[in-house]
Amino acid sequence: MERVLCNRILFMSRNSLIDFIRALLIFLVILVHIVHFGDLHPNVKSMILAFMMPTFLVITGFLVNVDKSIAEFCIYLTRIILPYVIMVCGYMVVSIYLPVRDGVKVLDFITFYNVLFITSIGPYWFFKVMILCGICYYVVFNFRRKGPLMANEVYVRYIILAIFLLLLSQYTPFLSAKSAIYYFIGVGVRLFVGNFRKICIGTFWAVIPFIIILTNTEWRDWGEIYVLFCVICFLSITTKVYQLCSNKKICNMLLYIGRNTLPIYIFHPIFTMLSKYTVMYFGFDNTGILHALFTIILCVIGSILIAKVMDISHCSYIFARRTILR
Repeated sequence: MERVLCNRILFMSRNSLIDFIRALLIFLVILVHIVHFGDLHPNVKSMILAFMMPTFLVITGFLVNVDKSIAEFCIYLTRIILPYVIMVCGYMVVSIYLPVRDGVKVLDFITFYNVLFITSIGPYWFFKVMILCGICYYVVFNFRRKGPLMANEVYVRYIILAIFLLLLSQYTPFLSAKSAIYYFIGVGVRLFVGNFRKICIGTFWAVIPFIIILTNTEWRDWGEIYVLFCVICFLSITTKVYQLCSNKKICNMLLYIGRNTLPIYIFHPIFTMLSKYTVMYFGFDNTGILHALFTIILCVIGSILIAKVMDISHCSYIFARRTILR
């Protein structure tokens, strides 16, 4: 009889391929948050948005480890909740005084409640999805668990997780099913595949369906199965790029960025806002590409520097972390 030990199924060490993919994804995250680039290339932005965050969610669902004590998992949640609350509140305050898309006009209890628990603001909705899906995932796989789970128990609990996420997304305003499904898929990869590399078959042939899907505007909705195909294609393409990356310095730099996507994700809006005031210096480039490259570099370096200063000054404890940088 096949016995599947839960900790054996769930435990996967960080690997370089995931870090490489995350580095490329964080570049895309910054790119779509550059207002100037989005105004010049709305269709390109729409294409990127179709697969970017679904891919991030799949990876996140895969990486989350629920084989922990309640205390350990509460620490994990706290390290997401604190950055979420601090940055969302800060973003709301800033949006009162600076031209920020989807900003708030007044600061009152109702606004704070709606933004923190329902709509979120800026790029920080991703943390809310991580929190809600993570809680459901942990509860389902640890409720009345007395030891390692049998293979059939893993399947049953995975189905129960699907029900939990479906009910939460359908009957409350706190979670979107279109976001939760990709987290759920990532969990499934962890449980039933185990090695993330097994779903990342490196090939440039994936470019063909990738482009065909993205050029059809009706297929870009996250609720469409085509988006999942796009995610798979993107993983295949980036895996092939990773396999061909022969420059050790560039690879190590990308892997470092991939390990530190959290601080970059948290702090990059500061620099995308500031970059609005540098557009005038790139007037010679009608494509906006040079300004976008400048902003991406600024966001990455600036965010890592902020994290470094926080680590040195022990301010990282604000986010319940000894250090932010890995």
